[in-house]
Amino acid sequence: MSPAEDEAVTHDTLLRGQIKLIQPVRGFRSSLDPVLLAGFIQPPFGHFLDIGCGTGALSFLLLARDPAASGLAVEIQPRLAHLTGLAAQENRFAERLKVLAEDARKTKAIPQGVFDLVATNPPFRPVGTGNLPPQNERSLAHHEVTLTLSDWLDLAQRALRPGGRLCAIFPTNRQDEVKAALHRYGMAMTRIRMILPRVEEPSQRFCFEARARETVVSTQVETPLIVHERGRYSPEVRRMLGEEA
Repeated sequence: MSPAEDEAVTHDTLLRGQIKLIQPVRGFRSSLDPVLLAGFIQPPFGHFLDIGCGTGALSFLLLARDPAASGLAVEIQPRLAHLTGLAAQENRFAERLKVLAEDARKTKAIPQGVFDLVATNPPFRPVGTGNLPPQNERSLAHHEVTLTLSDWLDLAQRALRPGGRLCAIFPTNRQDEVKAALHRYGMAMTRIRMILPRVEEPSQRFCFEARARETVVSTQVETPLIVHERGRYSPEVRRMLGEEA
């Protein structure tokens, strides 16, 4: 594979062309997860922080759904951050979205205590589980090489304003681990929704919303989201993708 081929990109869309993504041909490419998370988060979004933005899908979806929203998208991988910035310009979001190509754990450029929402589709596979993808971009995006569960929860807890909320999508088999970690950082779940690949199959992902623990009275458990029905995306997922009214 030549260097030119390594740098090749595709121009993709979401919401029937309303949102443009610029993604590497080889390396990290966005999945359905940010679409499902964006569909779970309730507007308004205010000023949000997107931790590990990849090629920008989650940030762009939030900005498209709430014209009053603004955000800071942080991505440790320079190429992905650069592509997010290019796509932000194409989507006319450049004035509403700042893209930061830095390590979210170490940078001093993330304001503390000011964000209404922290949203993240973080790395979810602990190091030592599964096989690391050969492309480093995909390894960092999917495995907790540089950003662990504790890392992004600590970031979120410090970045949120009082009363702010954290929303994320994560593997269902780590649900108890997430709950325990939230407790350590003084937070608790306010909403949770299981995601099932098909109605007869067990959940593999779940979305949750969390706030400061002292403000949480109970957790609202929502009807599970079914991703596929009758060999295609379910009507709800198609609405999230902008394919149905």
